[in-house]
Amino acid sequence: MKLIPRFLLFVFAIIFFVFGTSSKGTSQTVEEFATTDSLKAGDLFNYSITLKKDQTYDRIIFPDSTGFNDTFELRNRQRFSISDFKDSLSYQLQFWGVASDTIPSMPVQLVSGTDTTLIYTQPVPISFKSVLQSEDEEFRPLKPIFDFAAAWWPWILGLLILIALAGAFYWFYFKQKEKPESEPAPEFKPEPFLNPLKELENNLRQLKNVTLDTEERFKEFYINLGDAIRLYFEQLYHIPALESTSREIIYELNRRAIDDRLIEQTRIVLREADMVKFAKFTPTEKQARKTYKKAEKFLSIAQTLHGSRIQQMRRQHLTRIEEQRKEFEEQNSEVNT
Repeated sequence: MKLIPRFLLFVFAIIFFVFGTSSKGTSQTVEEFATTDSLKAGDLFNYSITLKKDQTYDRIIFPDSTGFNDTFELRNRQRFSISDFKDSLSYQLQFWGVASDTIPSMPVQLVSGTDTTLIYTQPVPISFKSVLQSEDEEFRPLKPIFDFAAAWWPWILGLLILIALAGAFYWFYFKQKEKPESEPAPEFKPEPFLNPLKELENNLRQLKNVTLDTEERFKEFYINLGDAIRLYFEQLYHIPALESTSREIIYELNRRAIDDRLIEQTRIVLREADMVKFAKFTPTEKQARKTYKKAEKFLSIAQTLHGSRIQQMRRQHLTRIEEQRKEFEEQNSEVNT
């Protein structure tokens, strides 16, 4: 029996090593699936990640809400352990985009003792479905201009009215100016203190029972709701919130380390207001009332967090008014002497 040549044994060893390591590297796989590829603003859809493995792990960490960008809001998620070697997590997401977007690639962490293996999902493109209907209408032809006969009497009447007004102005202005009038003594009128919390509470109260029966009323409701929160931040922190975009306001609040609960309620209300204002999104009355509850929760959190700050603002305002009063009295005493 002939011995197998050494180089054949070397070839077999290489083949075994390549296929062995290849099968080991692909023993863990992850699959992702979205129930739709075309969405309108506000649509809910399911996105799932399925993990296939060849061994058990101490812990499996699926992506959380931070893995998704602002276009996709996580509403709910549920995990399914199908078998010892197959695991799945289903996400319920809500689409808030105004253009096509992509669910990004996200890591799945497989923890075994002190070792952690990362497997990444593939990006999933999502198309934006506009609710606007394109209409192609032809312009109607212009009708010829009709020549009317010239009339002079309106010009004459207008000239007479101008002469009469000029005479009345001369009599009232110059004749009355000749009469000396005693000027009233100047009076100091302090500027009242505007409590940001009271302003916000009054603005929300005006929106609580509005009738939402037309698209225009929905749009006005959401704009006023967003402006109420914008005005609150402008009065409290002196930032141009009414002139800033929602993204700029959220960035400024994060930069100032505002409470996370307050930022979350602000983000939800402003985002839905922007959807109605810019993306032609028409919500239901139930959705509008739910958004109003978010604004009320914002007010409740603000009352807890900012009470002491507003009291300090009130004291500073009174001090400033007192300084203005003293300056006013000193100026008027110098004029009288």
